[in-house]
Amino acid sequence: MRLSRPRATQPTRAERVRSILTVAHSMTVVSDGLHTEVRRLDGTGAMGHIHLHAPNDGGHAPSAERVPARLEFTDIAPTPVRDRLRARVTVTGLLAAPYSTDIEQSTCMEFGQAVLEDAEERTFVTLEELEAAETDPIAAC
Repeated sequence: MRLSRPRATQPTRAERVRSILTVAHSMTVVSDGLHTEVRRLDGTGAMGHIHLHAPNDGGHAPSAERVPARLEFTDIAPTPVRDRLRARVTVTGLLAAPYSTDIEQSTCMEFGQAVLEDAEERTFVTLEELEAAETDPIAAC
C-alpha cells in the first residue's frame, strides 16, 4: 500500500516578493535620474531601509516634496546552477524626501506597485497582499 504525501506547495507571489525584500543583501534605488547601489543591508533587508505605506487617502495633505522612485531587487540562487537568476522584484512609489544613503533612519515610501518577474511570468502584487504575506522561512536559510 502506497502512502500518499501532501504535495509541496509553492509560495504565493506576495510571499515570494516579501521574502526577496526581507533577505535582500542589496538593492538599486532609481530616483531623480540617479541610480544608487545600496549594498550590505546589514541583515535588516530592504524593509529596514525603506518603510512602505499605503497611498495618501486624501485625509492628509501630501508632502510638498514627493519624489518618484523605483527599488530594484534581484533574487539569485545561492549555489552555482545553470540559471542562477530566480526572479527580479521592482517596487515603485513616491518618497517623502530625496533618497540619501547618509540617513541612518528608514526612508518613507508611498507604495505604488510591486512587480515580480521570473522565468514564467510577470505579476503584480498589491500592498495589502504584501502586508498579509508571511516570509518564506526557507528563503532566509
